[in-house]
Amino acid sequence: MATLHFRPEKVHLLKWFKDSPHTGDPKCICSYVPCGKVIAEGEMPLRAFRDALDGCVEEVRLHMDCAGQVILEMAPRTYEDHLKFQEGQTAQRNGVRRGANPCKPGVGRAAWWAGWDAAWNKRNA
Repeated sequence: MATLHFRPEKVHLLKWFKDSPHTGDPKCICSYVPCGKVIAEGEMPLRAFRDALDGCVEEVRLHMDCAGQVILEMAPRTYEDHLKFQEGQTAQRNGVRRGANPCKPGVGRAAWWAGWDAAWNKRNA
């Protein structure tokens, strides 16, 4: 899990979502407003999460080409995020559903989902 730093001039062009659908789902659209296309099954989007003011977690999901246009830099993972990422991978391999994320809202929850997604994408590649 990395911390993303978005280009300041592009931040207003990002749409944040409260859901996190699988790739290929018609609701899984790119957050970069000029694109706004469905992220197809088999594509590996870049997903980033933040805590919203209402206590929920919001997600921005981007095609890799779109991510290159809006991301300035990525900071490295922290140890705790890496552990949650690994827990998510293990859960996916053990047949745990994506919506069964046991983590509290925040970066740990996002890291768990990222791990789950990575394992799912690897299995379905």
